[in-house]
Amino acid sequence: MGCEKEYYKFFHYTIRLLKANVMDDVIVELYKQKSANSRFMFTRSLLRKHKILASTLDDGFEYDHPSTSTNLRQSGNALFKAELYEEAADMYTKSLKGSKPSTECYALAMANRSAAHFCMGKYDHCLRDARCAMATNYPSKLAYKLYERAGHAERKLGLVERAKESYAVCLTRLDEADMSAENKRKFRVAVEIAVTECEQVLTEQERAMKIPIIEHLVGGRNDNIPALSAFVELKMSEDMRRGVYATRDINPGDVVAIDEPYICGPSGNDTEVCHYNGCLKMDFALFRCPKCFMVYYCTKDCMDKDYKEGHNFACPIIYFIRSRIPGISRMNELAMKWFLKDYLKMGLKKYCSIVDNFSESKIDHITRGFDEIGQYKSDNFLTAYSLDNRENKMPMEVLFFFNCIAVDMLHYLILSGFKIPEQYMGSVGASLVHILTVLDLNCRKLNTNAPTVSFRSDTYTIALTLYPTISLFNHSCDANIKRSGERIDRIRVMKAIQPIPKGTQLCCSYGIIFNGHDTESRQEVCNDRFNFKCYSQPCIKNLPTFHFIPKHHSTLTYILNPSMADIVSSECKKFVEFTKSVEPKDHCQHLNYLYSFIKLLYTNVKRPFALYEECLEMIGNAHSISTNVIRACED
Repeated sequence: MGCEKEYYKFFHYTIRLLKANVMDDVIVELYKQKSANSRFMFTRSLLRKHKILASTLDDGFEYDHPSTSTNLRQSGNALFKAELYEEAADMYTKSLKGSKPSTECYALAMANRSAAHFCMGKYDHCLRDARCAMATNYPSKLAYKLYERAGHAERKLGLVERAKESYAVCLTRLDEADMSAENKRKFRVAVEIAVTECEQVLTEQERAMKIPIIEHLVGGRNDNIPALSAFVELKMSEDMRRGVYATRDINPGDVVAIDEPYICGPSGNDTEVCHYNGCLKMDFALFRCPKCFMVYYCTKDCMDKDYKEGHNFACPIIYFIRSRIPGISRMNELAMKWFLKDYLKMGLKKYCSIVDNFSESKIDHITRGFDEIGQYKSDNFLTAYSLDNRENKMPMEVLFFFNCIAVDMLHYLILSGFKIPEQYMGSVGASLVHILTVLDLNCRKLNTNAPTVSFRSDTYTIALTLYPTISLFNHSCDANIKRSGERIDRIRVMKAIQPIPKGTQLCCSYGIIFNGHDTESRQEVCNDRFNFKCYSQPCIKNLPTFHFIPKHHSTLTYILNPSMADIVSSECKKFVEFTKSVEPKDHCQHLNYLYSFIKLLYTNVKRPFALYEECLEMIGNAHSISTNVIRACED
């Protein structure tokens, strides 16, 4: 799994054990434990005995005296009045560093910095600071200014609908303002004019709006796996175990899966992605959680929903999960989110009963994740929980590390006041270890399907996502399906990118493709990171990478059907001209042509064939480029 390299902070837990000369005995004792529950309890007892766990929720932050922060803010105000906006913003930043986020002093400095950013034309920064000030202890009598400025910044950024909302709040907060009735009247008139202008812009946008594309699963829904096409089924194979196979011929462009993540969250310290599991929307200047200041939401509705699903309990310990607990911090945070969501939904006894029954049962691999009526649904806890985690194949040192992380996370949760009765601690702890290992394998192997965003020439993954149904697809270094649609959409649409004959396995890529990496390096990644061997044809036949595939366009060497030689040769020449005349950004408008060309080559040409691989890459890229909003449905 490659965990030994990624979890380099293993030493965080072992240093005291090594000094005490007990580390070898620890591994021996872990091997003796008969269950996941006993492994967790042994690890917990060990960390407590050697005083490796934190004793308090002291974050270690130190703040200057409030008067220092106030003086810095007032210096910033003087610079602002002198129209030295950049210097004023720097002074406000220094003021922020010297005051607690819960204080009025902090709120005033944040609001003033937003004004400086607005005057500099940094409207996105202005909006972030304004939203932050709104969530803090900002004086009510000044709130109308903050919302007015937010509305102005949103208009500058083209966020007209949100500007209307900000102006509406501004007008409601105007009653609290400390100003004369006449000044209030004039202010209200100015804001109402801005609202009217917003409404005019929205009307024009509605007229220009295109009808969205609606995707449909080819053949409709699968009877047993609703997120999959009716033209596929689950089967076992000797080499790859459980996999998805075509029951009919599937054509390039056919939708084979429409899946939603069971759990998801930002992949980094992203302040422009809503952290709520049911949203993940990208937006400017999100609302910050007013307590931890580390979690962001696009609306207060998302904030309220996330609180109900567990953030109110995670909030006091988010800082410690991100900064004090080793491992992949965002994976740890996502595991905590998953645990709290279902623990709170089910209740303690039901949750422990379900996870204990799962660990004790011996479920046939082909039926893992299916409920009692034979349905495999991505919104079902056990469907996600039963995904493969390779726990029984991990080195004991790595499994010990996952147990240490789980002990640490639950310890911080208990320090914050969360109650877990001692008799249930083993079940809860073992379940968290299981969740961590499920996420570790499945989030990482499906990172190519996670929501991403393009910036300049690079593409960034913005979320960690667990798609239970897409996880059913095995990997191939010559994938025949790929994600499609808006990069930032949390709903994932999977389409065929090659012809898939009846009986063929549908495979996506875990980020490794044959024409970009040699066989040895691909197999090394598959084995080290995901603990499997790839049995795709490029790996079995050791096919060359794209740079070593002959680029000449003669089909004589590659033709499979001599009677089609002239037609194939003619179409190849047309394709070469197409590649010269059509920009990559416009390939999505010519997908039907690309589908027909790759079908022609699939039937008549022996691979690897340069034009086939080039067409395949165009199709894959075009699926990720959308000129319109794509909505997914399962009907």
